[in-house]
Amino acid sequence: MIQVFSTRQDKPRSYRYGEYDHQLSFDPIELSVSQDGKKWTSIFDVPDLVNVYCARAPDVQPANQSNNYRRIAIQDGQRLLSSAYDQRDFTVTFFTDSSIDEPDTLLGFDALQRFLVGRKPYWVCFSNWPQRMYYVMAKLGKPTFYADRGWSTEVTFTDLIGLSRSIGTSLDYDNHVLGFGNNEPLDKPQYSFNINGKGKFTVLNQSDVLVDPERRGHDFVLTLDGSSNGNMKIANKTTGDEINRKGVTTTDKNNKTTQGKSDFKGKWVLDGVRTTLDGKSDTLQNDQGVITLQKENNDFEIENFTGKVTFDFPFWWLS
Repeated sequence: MIQVFSTRQDKPRSYRYGEYDHQLSFDPIELSVSQDGKKWTSIFDVPDLVNVYCARAPDVQPANQSNNYRRIAIQDGQRLLSSAYDQRDFTVTFFTDSSIDEPDTLLGFDALQRFLVGRKPYWVCFSNWPQRMYYVMAKLGKPTFYADRGWSTEVTFTDLIGLSRSIGTSLDYDNHVLGFGNNEPLDKPQYSFNINGKGKFTVLNQSDVLVDPERRGHDFVLTLDGSSNGNMKIANKTTGDEINRKGVTTTDKNNKTTQGKSDFKGKWVLDGVRTTLDGKSDTLQNDQGVITLQKENNDFEIENFTGKVTFDFPFWWLS
């Protein structure tokens, strides 16, 4: 299971009647950051950020769709050429009011800036919507100081992808990568299948968008671990995508074409658009097809393969 937030048992929280060790009037939002989406650091686990709190997390974010159009001759209107989700900004409020003195107040702001600002984008996740992460760059606004023990500031995160991504992937499903409002079905979907020679099955894409590793750059790994007698074929009947592994075609000096052997035993992997067999390139052995996943159900057929098939991909959401 991917551990995103702090494991502390004494996380900062609001005052309860009769308590003396909790002075906050609200429950602060915990946020964690990660460079790779796997190893996370919580703001609650940074010693220099004790008493620095996130008071307001992002609201539900609207998708920022960018479309390109073209007028064709004298036809009415214009035609859509391309459409993509553009980057977007959202604002978060931080504050502190428990500094020891003025220098300590300044150090608190400096520590927050050091925690959030850098030259490279990273993933951020908020505890009020814990199944989603955003790929961001951060910019701190000028702090507003009050007395000599506190300040508040707004942090603007630029979401570079314009979509939120699931914590974990389809293979982490048992570890609660989804949550309320994230297209979770009543019945647990399956992302691993065993077939013998030929198989038909359905893969559920719970994203709000088409999973497209070629044009959109989405992570997608399809693994076939087993054996094939040759001419393996993978087809997504819903999208019309196919990959055919027929072996290398060679032509001799007399222009005679020979089809190479296409049987194998091992682990065949489609990672995005690149294919490998036992870690070595398999590009020349197949027709270099691409597999995408339409929203919701995708009906697959695999021929001439015996073994285990797994689909490993994250889910993408508009908000």
